[in-house]
Amino acid sequence: MVYRMIFNQTAYFGRGAIKEIPGVVKSHGFTKAFIVTDPVLLETGTAKKVTDVLDEAGMPYEVFSNVKPNPPVECIQDGVAKFAASGADFLIGLGGGSPQDTCKGIGIITANPEFSDVLSLEGVADTKNPSVPIFGVPTTAGTASETTINYVVTDTANKRKFVAVDPHDIPIVAFVDPDLTDSMPRGLKVATGLDALTQVIEPWLCSRATPFTDALCQQAIPRGIRALKILMEQECPASRDEMAWVSLCGGLAL
Repeated sequence: MVYRMIFNQTAYFGRGAIKEIPGVVKSHGFTKAFIVTDPVLLETGTAKKVTDVLDEAGMPYEVFSNVKPNPPVECIQDGVAKFAASGADFLIGLGGGSPQDTCKGIGIITANPEFSDVLSLEGVADTKNPSVPIFGVPTTAGTASETTINYVVTDTANKRKFVAVDPHDIPIVAFVDPDLTDSMPRGLKVATGLDALTQVIEPWLCSRATPFTDALCQQAIPRGIRALKILMEQECPASRDEMAWVSLCGGLAL
């Protein structure tokens, strides 16, 4: 049996990881960011933690927040149009799975306009060009969309969801910063932590497991259980660090 493993070019992990963004932007020669996030992250000030970093570095950006859970086709198409008008040359997916997935859809369609209907991306799409460069900045544990080649889209006309699988959509850099989870209520932290734990149990039990994925899961499962116990009893920074690590491992293992 032949296995395939696809990873980000680079990943920064740990408290303060988002402070590395300006240096990475400069190293790639990018000039303007198009930040894809959701209204809640704007309201809670979580998105501001990233925009403040860009402001301090004097880097221009535009924010797109028309993101809904399991992004509908229409939201992605709106994002494609707004990105084209923005003059930006790279994307920042800031948030949980839905902003990250919306960002992937925008990047892929911009680089492959023949898929502008979005629906034709279902399954393993035959895209020819890599996405517009994406920086993945997660704000929850669980989805690990910043390290995977999958994204979920809602086909509103037919009242269904589908998954797009495309190696061309993987973010070129991930910034996994546990500080971005501070504004979440404890209940949501526990829920997304359970999601992260589930995603490291799945590849552990999967029939296509490899020694590499097993190694990730063996470390992540006990860490996830320990972090969830702490979160449910008394939240502390260490538990958020652990869950961010578990989420990252889940994305790599899957």
